[in-house]
Amino acid sequence: MEEQNFVNFKKVRGLGDMLSDTFKFLSVEWKPFFGTILKIAIVPVLIAVCFALYFVMSFMPMYADLLQFSQYENDINFNFSQLLIPFIGFIFAYLVAYALVTVASLSYIKSYVENKGTVNYKEVQKLSKENFWSYVGLFFLVGIIVGFGLLFCFVPGIYLGVVLSLSICLLIFQNKGVFDAINDSFGFIKEHWWETFGILIVVQILIGVVGYVVNLPATMYMGTDMALMIQNQETADLISIFSDPVYLGFLGFAYLAKFVLYILSIIVTVFIYFDIKEQRNPSSDMINEIGVR
Repeated sequence: MEEQNFVNFKKVRGLGDMLSDTFKFLSVEWKPFFGTILKIAIVPVLIAVCFALYFVMSFMPMYADLLQFSQYENDINFNFSQLLIPFIGFIFAYLVAYALVTVASLSYIKSYVENKGTVNYKEVQKLSKENFWSYVGLFFLVGIIVGFGLLFCFVPGIYLGVVLSLSICLLIFQNKGVFDAINDSFGFIKEHWWETFGILIVVQILIGVVGYVVNLPATMYMGTDMALMIQNQETADLISIFSDPVYLGFLGFAYLAKFVLYILSIIVTVFIYFDIKEQRNPSSDMINEIGVR
């Protein structure tokens, strides 16, 4: 790879540089990067999207019955077991899909960094398989820890969420075990909590705005259809909107786009990890770069 196209992750960056270098990395590596993720995770991602649509189609009729029951107090038999399979499938499919997308993305970047821009697909595939279950375990433990923090007091939950957001980078880039990654996150982020918090907040706001825009086609299509049905006094058919193929197509696209936005947040998290790492212990790459200046 040409020197000017190589994105050096081992570098101290501000928020602006992290965002610009994220897009620089994707502009250079988008084809092999997303191609590798698709090879590893495309089937689970598509299954997750299908289960999400299935859950929406299963939930909305029951939701309509609940509204009818509350408004007219009719005797309606609710069969919540009908939601059990869609809900379990939805949760399990998304866990697997997001786990594979996460480990594939980080494994690709690890190979990219260690090989100076030359990525070995077999190495990425191997790392993804090796770290899949570790990530799942880490995901559940972090979720429990942050959940308890939010449950008992909101502020500790936020603090723990920021600290442990980098634990996956310690797991992948430093080959740490699940418990070591969690434990070492506290020392790693020490004195860098506020800057990490600020960057994560800004990035999540940007992703939220883009995610809202991505959802607009489905929202606008649903709103237009509902307005037409109400105007034509077809309120009994309102629930049929949620099984409309066009609406489901827009919704499916929005779910897929959210995976891409999630990948962007992963890349920024990696930049945060290396930024802190270089501030704490500059690598030879960083020293050489300072020397050149």
